[in-house]
Amino acid sequence: MVGTIKRWIVGRPLKTKEDLQVRIGVLKGMAVMTPDALSSVAYATDQMEGILAGLLVATSTHAYVTNVLGFSMLGTSIIVGLAFLLFLAYRNIIRRYPLGGGAYAIGINDLGKYWGLSAASTLIVGYTLTVAVSVAAGVDAIAPVIPFIAHHKLLFNIILTLLIMIVNLRGTGESASVFVPFTYVFIGCIILIGVAAVIKGLLHPSAIELPTYAGMHAVQGMGMFLFLKMFANGCSALTGIEAVSNSVPVFREPSVKRAQRLLLTLVITLSLLFFIVSSVAMVHGLRYNPEVPLINQESMLIFGTHGIGYVVTVIISISTMCILTIAANTAFTGCPALWSSMARDGFMPRWVLHKGTRLVYSNGIVFLTFISLLLTICFDAKVDRLMPLYGVSVFYTFTISQLGMVVRVLKERKNKWLLSAIGSATGVVLTGGACLIFGITRFQDGAWLVCICVPAMILVFSRIQKHYMQLRQDLKYDLTRPMQPRKESITIVPIASVNKSSVNALEYAVANFRNVIAVTVIADDSEEKCRQRTDKIEGDWEKLNSGVRLIVLHSQYRAVGKRLQRFIEFELQTYPPENITVVIPQFITKRWWHKLLHNKTASILMAWLVINKHIKVMTVPYHLER
Repeated sequence: MVGTIKRWIVGRPLKTKEDLQVRIGVLKGMAVMTPDALSSVAYATDQMEGILAGLLVATSTHAYVTNVLGFSMLGTSIIVGLAFLLFLAYRNIIRRYPLGGGAYAIGINDLGKYWGLSAASTLIVGYTLTVAVSVAAGVDAIAPVIPFIAHHKLLFNIILTLLIMIVNLRGTGESASVFVPFTYVFIGCIILIGVAAVIKGLLHPSAIELPTYAGMHAVQGMGMFLFLKMFANGCSALTGIEAVSNSVPVFREPSVKRAQRLLLTLVITLSLLFFIVSSVAMVHGLRYNPEVPLINQESMLIFGTHGIGYVVTVIISISTMCILTIAANTAFTGCPALWSSMARDGFMPRWVLHKGTRLVYSNGIVFLTFISLLLTICFDAKVDRLMPLYGVSVFYTFTISQLGMVVRVLKERKNKWLLSAIGSATGVVLTGGACLIFGITRFQDGAWLVCICVPAMILVFSRIQKHYMQLRQDLKYDLTRPMQPRKESITIVPIASVNKSSVNALEYAVANFRNVIAVTVIADDSEEKCRQRTDKIEGDWEKLNSGVRLIVLHSQYRAVGKRLQRFIEFELQTYPPENITVVIPQFITKRWWHKLLHNKTASILMAWLVINKHIKVMTVPYHLER
């Protein structure tokens, strides 16, 4: 039943050799790994203009507004340049670490363990927040149109997150097929805005206002700190670029070349869309409005709010909502792949290392869903409460990747190493500055949580690795010592009575072990009843004629489990733990609720033996027919 439901939800199991068939190319990679980065275009310019809004008043002239917005265009240009610096860094990371890992891999290998773990921790924070923030932003975008959703936002956040999880559990190829239309429609919509804006500008040049150097210099109140704060906010357009480097193995061969092509395609597309949104807003003097995003303002200005123009505006709004929602898909691809890389190094549990029935890291996908839903519920699906945690974590990972490249280039000193070092060092300054500004300006809004979570996660990862290293040392066998069969041993079969379940276990023990004894504990309310039960079981035992010695124990305190434990401890005085085997008979009820009607003596005894002793324990099941 469970298997049928699972097959219906996630699809048929795939063979290992089918792995090559479910890998993706650049076309589908754009739908799987880029929505997070592309969706940031929908709010990055808004984030910059939100900082500049304080420089504008209601009576500001159109020319003055354009000059103020010229700074957002300057910030856009710098951010686009930084995007290409990140491309150069992550292109080399993809080439050097084809198994994925991104900033974590370069941190571990080129900077040291704790640098790598700190990058991994911030990446994990960023990925989990990507899911929570993206879904919440998507629900917020559609909520004003559908009142029912507006009244049940948290519920729809949970439902959407679970739906995206199920799509990803079906495999990378299928999730790409589902999200391809939404991704390319959004790209087409922004390009359409750009083309229409150019045409409108050529037809009505008087409506276009361009900033001038003198005009920007005359803007009152514009200082370096305000510009840096605006730049840091605008850097949110770069979120998600690192996802490609974390998931190189999901591409078809040559996977490294395909991943690098996708990264270049992403950076070019992201830069183009970012320029379009920022430049259209600047030349038309569109101001920041927390209620109406700039993309909506631009579409209404260019296409109008009536007739066919209104239809186009609605399509652009819906495509924006969709790309914001499916941005979560980037995390479902990147984060489980990152965890797998960490598990390979011993920093994460082994159960996130291997792929599931659909050749995806299904355990990691489910675990990411659980954490993201926890965040969504704790923060009541409020985007503004989640965003402060987001920026610091993203830019810290960028800084680590750039710093790692500086260290590697200085070590290797290959062709044009000085130019590469200068470029990466510039990236360190820009991304590190953005991270610092985000941390300072948004510290009280929640960024302080990252300062607590990251060291705590580093500690947990280090303890996990220490456990695995200790486990490997404890289990290592000295191959110079030949294996010798143990001679003096004893096998104990605890029984409650002579029944089918206990005889089944006894037959197994006699067939596979030497020196088998059966032990039963008599506990009742009076000595008379104890004597009657003793006579009964001894009589049944004699009729069984098993040739096995039966030891009858009495418990004055009516504690069967404790009495068995004391007996085993007594035997430990004669035999070493490794020479004692306990075979426990256990009957399996047909219906689940039947289990509630029976005591758990066998389970308690087994748990005690497994946790406290080195004794070998096994159960012999007997299935009841009704």
